[in-house]
Amino acid sequence: MKKIIILSTLSLGILLLAGCSFQQTSQIQPTISKPRIQSSATNLTAQQQNNLKNIPEVTISTDKNNYDKGEVIIIVVKNGLDKTVLYQSGGDKFWGIEYYKDNQWINPAYEEDGGFQLTKKDIDDNCYIKLYERVLPSEFKPQANLSSQWNQKICPFGTGGPEKPRIVKYIESGKYRLIFYYGFEISKDDPYKIFEVKTVYSNAFVIK
Repeated sequence: MKKIIILSTLSLGILLLAGCSFQQTSQIQPTISKPRIQSSATNLTAQQQNNLKNIPEVTISTDKNNYDKGEVIIIVVKNGLDKTVLYQSGGDKFWGIEYYKDNQWINPAYEEDGGFQLTKKDIDDNCYIKLYERVLPSEFKPQANLSSQWNQKICPFGTGGPEKPRIVKYIESGKYRLIFYYGFEISKDDPYKIFEVKTVYSNAFVIK
């Protein structure tokens, strides 16, 4: 049997399929799972709890500012507003990433030699890039948290079609920040889009 793990990106509508290869080649239909929602700051680090206290805005943060290569990064988004907001999520990935180079922040999702973050724990050496069906925006309730973990693995674009496997690798050392997009209304022209999207950034962090 071929085990395929479904992962998806936030902005470009691309699906990452990661898994180990056996004999069977049949595919599994994507399953969209909602991010784990926490209603309190239980089990968060002291820094995260401090970042999430009484903030009347939407914020995204990491548990530390410095990480070793391959170390798990804990990510928390807090809706500190008194009203529900909308965000777009594919699977358990509801955030993007940028890296700092030549005095500017760059999104690797728009670069030819870039790639997409893999958020599942049980990822093998190979991954695949595949288009996936768009999903409707999700609701993010007032004073709620979204949490995720990332072990710094990415699926690079590479060359060839979606049937060609890519080799999973760790993101390069450098300075990074996370991105979270949200809004308050669905677009009248497209029910899959958020009207007047707002962007928030996390603290900058370094991967050694």
